[in-house]
Amino acid sequence: MNIEGKYPLLIGHSSQGNQELHSIQEVADFICTQGLESDLLITQEDGSYFLNTFGIYIDRIADMEYREALLKVLIPMQMELDGTMEVDEEPSPEDERLKEVNKRLDPFELYQCGNGKYGLSLPFSFLQEPYENYGQAAFNRFAKEHGEEVKNSFDLYTHGSGYEWEKVFQAAFQEDTGLQSIEFDSEAGGFYCYCPDAALLERMGLAFKAICDDPERFQEMVNRALSDGQDETPEMQL
Repeated sequence: MNIEGKYPLLIGHSSQGNQELHSIQEVADFICTQGLESDLLITQEDGSYFLNTFGIYIDRIADMEYREALLKVLIPMQMELDGTMEVDEEPSPEDERLKEVNKRLDPFELYQCGNGKYGLSLPFSFLQEPYENYGQAAFNRFAKEHGEEVKNSFDLYTHGSGYEWEKVFQAAFQEDTGLQSIEFDSEAGGFYCYCPDAALLERMGLAFKAICDDPERFQEMVNRALSDGQDETPEMQL
């Protein structure tokens, strides 16, 4: 199945109301028309988050493969609207660099947001083998050690939301002055942070990935981050 067929129906939400979107072209048209009036939200058919924008520019998106396909259609339309030069058909050096970085960051993704910032994300719903339930064992162990159920009555994990991943990230870099430059916008279903400094976000992302891939270090960091105030954290994603 191609990436467009993966999402036969998306729903665009704007100040003008809701609109069904059946193709990448329709998504791009929606962004470039309605985005002139306000920031936008696009969800999947079931209402779950898919992407949002700052005007006509993508802010966050849950599927990086879809983002790559969408940008091929969207960027020329954006450039026509904002009066910038025509896009080069060849990938830019920055695109190539990010592609190489992301091979080392997988399953995290480092990307340009289109608003002068870079994003680092881990959207749980789109993780596939071998990264399905990435890091979840540490959160489950934390729950057991604190006398809690691993899953609730809705079969959702009680720990391991994007909000808790955010706490773990912050605990990992609490002594790092670079943390002051990071803006967080996590949600139940994913970890998201942003920074205008690509090199800083790359450095911290790779360091965090190394922690996550070391079970003992990651467990220690989860325990440290969640030992205080765990009841304040919303429950895990669907």
